[in-house]
Amino acid sequence: MIWPEPTSRVKIPEGHYSFRLNREPEIKHYPYTDKNGNQQEGTKVVIYAIGLAEDGGSFSIADAFLPFEQRYRDLCASLGVEHGRDIQAEGSVFEADIVHEPDKKDPTKSWPRIVNIAVQEDVPPTPNGEGEDIPF
Repeated sequence: MIWPEPTSRVKIPEGHYSFRLNREPEIKHYPYTDKNGNQQEGTKVVIYAIGLAEDGGSFSIADAFLPFEQRYRDLCASLGVEHGRDIQAEGSVFEADIVHEPDKKDPTKSWPRIVNIAVQEDVPPTPNGEGEDIPF
């Protein structure tokens, strides 16, 4: 077997992209210590998407959103999420930008983040087909 030469990890270029969720988001719980030293549990939503570039290329990306972030609210609005309802998000499409955020512990690393999510307020939520009323 001939081993390939090591390659560096290719960064996703910063810019505006269209994204399609390629699987259902995950809700993850994690422990943390608050400023008073108390143990707490936080929640984040992790999305897995395929970014579609204008030149026809694509890339995979995963990003975590904390529920108090504005970009989380923008993502929910863009996807037509109705809180408290069980909806199917896989296959949903939205537009946003990619920026590279420096790692807080290692300044030689950076991570691609989805930001500036385009909110389409006049687009109704995509129904999942379960328990939907027919509007006539």
